[in-house]
Amino acid sequence: MLADSIFTTPQMELLFSDATELRFMLSFESALAQAQAAVGVIPLEAALIIADVCGQTDWTTEWIKEQTLLAGNPAIPVVNRLKERVGHKSQPTLQYVHQGATSQDVIDTALMCQLKQAFEQFDEDINQLNNLLSGLARAHRQTPMMARTLLQQALPITFGDKVTGWLDGLQRSEQSLSRVMAECLVVQLGGPVGNGASLGQHVSAIRAQVAATLNLGTTTQAWHTQRDRLVDIAATLGILNGLLGKMAQDIILLMQTEVGEVWEGAAAGKGGSSSMPHKRNPVTATFMVAIAHQTPALVATLLSAMIQPHERAAGAWHSEWPVMRKLVKLTAANLYHANDLIQNLEVDTVQMQQNLNRAN
Repeated sequence: MLADSIFTTPQMELLFSDATELRFMLSFESALAQAQAAVGVIPLEAALIIADVCGQTDWTTEWIKEQTLLAGNPAIPVVNRLKERVGHKSQPTLQYVHQGATSQDVIDTALMCQLKQAFEQFDEDINQLNNLLSGLARAHRQTPMMARTLLQQALPITFGDKVTGWLDGLQRSEQSLSRVMAECLVVQLGGPVGNGASLGQHVSAIRAQVAATLNLGTTTQAWHTQRDRLVDIAATLGILNGLLGKMAQDIILLMQTEVGEVWEGAAAGKGGSSSMPHKRNPVTATFMVAIAHQTPALVATLLSAMIQPHERAAGAWHSEWPVMRKLVKLTAANLYHANDLIQNLEVDTVQMQQNLNRAN
């Protein structure tokens, strides 16, 4: 779609590319082997060989994508190709590849690695946005304007009051992002039925070491069909997008011709009309509202996917994959647009005063 760039960022496209997903899956396999060697479950030499193969740079994704249609998930062809490559270096090492793990361990952990990097960017972006809003609120703490309730003129406030309202919710979102980063971005490792038995008596130590290597949190057990952390992540992003959409909607309303109190920053070719050259349309704020309208359904899909039978789900787990990725990309785009919008916002204090005078 020609408009795709509105709803993502180059950084998130790279982070959720096939090549990056494969790299994180191989990082999991390497970390697993190293952790198992550290507790004496597999030979150190085997772990070094597995890590070396996982670190090779000539991996491609085409065959893996084709085989996923047959295997049911990409971890199976990845592990098969890993075994093939390891076998070329050392046949005895084959038995230690992916030992005790299962496909969901690989896929969920790779996703968490991607989310970790995404949330680090979100944390940076929302911190920048809140700093911009704080400065804007200070600059206009005594700039009078008319409040509007039910879209009608109400009583006087300041523009600083309005900006502080936007900031209030976004500061809570910043805190929520930090909490999610600390609590929900965790390793997945439980083996075929999730109880860790296939990993032996050192399962807790192995899990903790894999988590540390991948810079993720650890858990006391696997969460193959306990998806509350993933939904917590999604809900946090949904709320953030809702707050960004509310701010953008306010700005769109303030840009109406009959109001004219704020304007998006001017740029060549921005905000024009194909048939009405006199118009100065909202663009960046429009993108933000469009994104905010999409995110509730994505969060709802992940909520519905929580109902997963027994120890492994057929379909519900798979349904999460594209939804979470889309939600993250939309959030990245929304934060990018928000920073651009606020950094370049033009405030017409004269028009605010004129509108206030007309109301009295």
